[in-house]
Amino acid sequence: MRILPTTFVIKNKNELIDSKKVSKGMLKYSAPSNLSPQYANNIGDYNINFNGNFSHIITNKNEFKQLAKNGHLCCIWCGGSMFMQNELDMFKTISRRLASNSELFSRVMLHFKDYLPPERVKLIEQIKNYSKAYPNTNLKYVLNKMTPPAEKRLLNKQFFLLHNIKNLKSELPLELHKDLDILINHSIYRIKKIPYVSEYSAKEFYYQLNNLAKTLPLKEKEEILKTAQILTHPIFKEAESYLPEKWLKKVYQQAKINPKQKGNYISPYDNEAKDKLKIILLNKISQLATNNNNPSIVKLCDMTKNKILGVPALVQFSNKAFIYKLYEILENVQDKKIINKFENIINKFPTSLDSMDAFIVKYQNESTDTIITKMLEDSLVTLEHITPILRNTSDKEIKQLNKNLDKNSKIKRGTNNIDNWALAHGWCNFLHGSKNIKNVNFPFSKEAGKKYFKTLIQDVNEGSLSASSVINMAKNYFEQTGIKIKLTGMKYTKE
Repeated sequence: MRILPTTFVIKNKNELIDSKKVSKGMLKYSAPSNLSPQYANNIGDYNINFNGNFSHIITNKNEFKQLAKNGHLCCIWCGGSMFMQNELDMFKTISRRLASNSELFSRVMLHFKDYLPPERVKLIEQIKNYSKAYPNTNLKYVLNKMTPPAEKRLLNKQFFLLHNIKNLKSELPLELHKDLDILINHSIYRIKKIPYVSEYSAKEFYYQLNNLAKTLPLKEKEEILKTAQILTHPIFKEAESYLPEKWLKKVYQQAKINPKQKGNYISPYDNEAKDKLKIILLNKISQLATNNNNPSIVKLCDMTKNKILGVPALVQFSNKAFIYKLYEILENVQDKKIINKFENIINKFPTSLDSMDAFIVKYQNESTDTIITKMLEDSLVTLEHITPILRNTSDKEIKQLNKNLDKNSKIKRGTNNIDNWALAHGWCNFLHGSKNIKNVNFPFSKEAGKKYFKTLIQDVNEGSLSASSVINMAKNYFEQTGIKIKLTGMKYTKE
C-alpha cells in the first residue's frame, strides 16, 4: 500500500480547509481523507506532491537518492517504500501534533506502514489496541501502560539467551571460565536493575564515549577523544603500581591538565596513582562535556568513576557493551566453530530495531518527540554500498580474513561510485552492514531485489541511468547475495 503519492483532501462540514505551507518553497502535506471531521479540524490540510523526473543520466549520490521519491524506487533489501529527508521531517511534524490522541496517531501511522520496519508496524498496532482500552489518552500514557508486559517479555528473552551462552562455557579454555561467569552475572544485575560494583573497561568507555561524542563540534570531539585515549594506554595494565614521572608529565600536557591545580597532583610512587589519574582524566572529559552542554557524556563519566572507585551503581544493560566484552573474552580463541556458536546466540539478542519490546523499554522515559523520531528515522532512504566498502577495515585485515576462505567466499572492498550504489532503508542498511549475506545467509527478500532492478531497467530506458552502471550493480548484487538478476528488456545504447 502506498499513501505518500496521493493528494489527500480533508473536508470540514462540506468546506475545503485551506492548505498550510510548511515553509516557503517547501512541500505541502495532508492527513488521510478518511479521517473523521473532528480529527480533520485538529490536523489541517496537508498536500503531498513529489516529482522525481530527471532530464539527464544520474551520476551523483543526491540525484540517485531522488529515485526513492514518491515510492518510485523501493528498498533493495525488503522492497518497502522509503522516506526522503524532507518527507520524514514533514511526517514527524504531523505525528507530533497527533501524539495527544494515541488512537488517531496509530491510525494515521498505519497508513504509512509500507515505510516502516515490521516491528514498528507491530508496535503501532499495539498502540492502537491499547488506545481502545484507554480512549482519549496521549501516546506517552499508552506507552507507559505497555511497558510492564514489554519488560517481562524482554527479560525472559534476554535471560534465555544468557543461559544459552553460559552453557557454552565448557567449550572454552579453563582460564576463560571465570571471565565469562563474571560477564553473565553482571549482565543479570544490569537487566534486573540491581546496583553492583561494575567492572571497569577503558575500551568499553572509549567505545561508548565515541558514540556520544558524535554530535559535538569536531574540535571539541577530538579534544575529548584525545583525552579519553590515554585511558586505553597499556601502562594501566602493567603490574607496577607507580607511573613514570616523564610519562605522567606528557599526559598532563596532552590532556591540558594543570598538575599544580588542587586535586591534580599525583606522586609517581603513589600506589593508587593509576586510579587517581583515571579519575583526573574523567573529570577533564566531564568538564569539556559540560562546557559543550552534553549531559550524556557527564553521566557516562560519573558512572565510570563509580566503577573505578568500587561504588555499587545501577548500570543499564546494553547489547553492544555485552557483545564488546564477550569478544574481549573470546579474542584469543582460535576455534572458529566455537566462535560461530557464540555469534549465533548473540545475534538473537533483541534490539530496539528488531524488537517491539526492546524499543518500548529503551525509550519509555524519553520525550514524545524523541519517541516519534526513533520510530521513524530508520525508514529514511540511505545510500547503500552493495559490496561493503569496509571503511573501518584495513587492507591488511582483509588479507588476513581471506587466508582461511575459499575463492568464492573471499572478502573484497567495494567501490564508492554509482556502479556499487543502491538505495535501502536505514534499518536494512544497518542489518546488511558488512555481513556475509550470500546464499543461505541471505536474510532479506529475494523478490525485493528483482523488483528493484526491474525499476532500474525502466529508468535506463527512460534515460535516467546508465545501462553499464546497472549491469555492474547487478553483478555486485550477485557476488554479494548469490541471486542472479535478469536485465530483460533493458535498452543498451552507447554511453
